[in-house]
Amino acid sequence: MDLSITRLQEQYKYHSILFRNVLKGVEPKHTHVRLNGITNHISWIAGNLAATRFNLGNTIGIEIQQAFPEFFEGHKAIISDTQYPSLEEIIKDWDRITPILEKRLIELTPEQLVTKSPLFIPKTLEKNNLLGTLLFLIDRESYAIGQIALIRKAFGYEAMKYE
Repeated sequence: MDLSITRLQEQYKYHSILFRNVLKGVEPKHTHVRLNGITNHISWIAGNLAATRFNLGNTIGIEIQQAFPEFFEGHKAIISDTQYPSLEEIIKDWDRITPILEKRLIELTPEQLVTKSPLFIPKTLEKNNLLGTLLFLIDRESYAIGQIALIRKAFGYEAMKYE
């Protein structure tokens, strides 16, 4: 079995581009609006994505902390009536962890990829190892970026660019 991390690392790089694209042009007045009163808003989704990259990084040996743990640590759900960081602040945090995480991912060995995962992954994944966690988190990033893309369309912004 080939446990090369190359394809997963490429997907992380692509998500880094899409993250910036999906947030591009979103006005501050829309970042904290919950579409039906109960959905997550753009600031929470974006901040949670950045926090998840920090959590993953900490799991694989990167000792750097997110800027806003009070909002996102411990997989904290959205807190109603709370002012979350601005998209500029969240993007700055994302930009702090992303190049370090991408470099560390490519350094992972096949032996490390099959070690038991300390992070949550659904029981439906066949293997509860670091590779399974990476697969789950990449899929989760796709899902969250898609949520933001849908929200931005609901506010009348143009569709997210894939370039």
